[in-house]
Amino acid sequence: MQETLKKEKTFQEKLAKLKKMPDDVKLNREIAILYIQRHQIEKAEPIREMMPDDMDLNREFGIFYLSKNEIEKALKISEMMPDDVKLNNEFAMTHLNRGQIEKALPYSQKVLDKDPDNTMGFLPALHLKIGLTYAGMIQNSSGEDAVKNGKNAVLHFQSVIEKYPDSKDFETAQYYLGVTYSLTGDFDKSIEVLEKLMKHTANERMKQSAQSAIQRVKQLAAEADTTEDDN
Repeated sequence: MQETLKKEKTFQEKLAKLKKMPDDVKLNREIAILYIQRHQIEKAEPIREMMPDDMDLNREFGIFYLSKNEIEKALKISEMMPDDVKLNNEFAMTHLNRGQIEKALPYSQKVLDKDPDNTMGFLPALHLKIGLTYAGMIQNSSGEDAVKNGKNAVLHFQSVIEKYPDSKDFETAQYYLGVTYSLTGDFDKSIEVLEKLMKHTANERMKQSAQSAIQRVKQLAAEADTTEDDN
């Protein structure tokens, strides 16, 4: 409650200041963004009309439109700033959350190309989400498609593990790498990855999840061996 009151007080102070400094670009931008965050888009729009080329403000509008599934409006903004890392990341994650991997990839590639050193911090979560999307496609595909989806999932999980060991997504990527190996039938690698995760994680919930996954993988491996023997 106190934090909410503090934010409201700050907002009202900015509005009062704007009355005295109506041409202040930075102040106009800040207030417009605050309106957007408060879902008062109709109050932010007149400010954007006065500042049509403000990249920071356009980005916030684009992200808002994506959150409201107003894709066409978001696309118009994206066309104005096609290389914006944050906006491209938002597009990629929006499509990935819907399982639309083909639509997500052009945007994710721009994020990878424009910020290869992860200065904005998006890459671990982006790789993880792409990996999860591919992994989720394995059981709904067959033959070469299933193999391709498995390889792509592994590639992105490994990218998190190898490149971003200090990220919050590191152990999650390890866990799903192990799960993905089990989905592709590589039970030995699955158990190896999950056991490694169990040994180093300090997160009890993650440790329990890995242990349960190992038990399932061993059961799957035993069933696979029985099937082979029967044949």
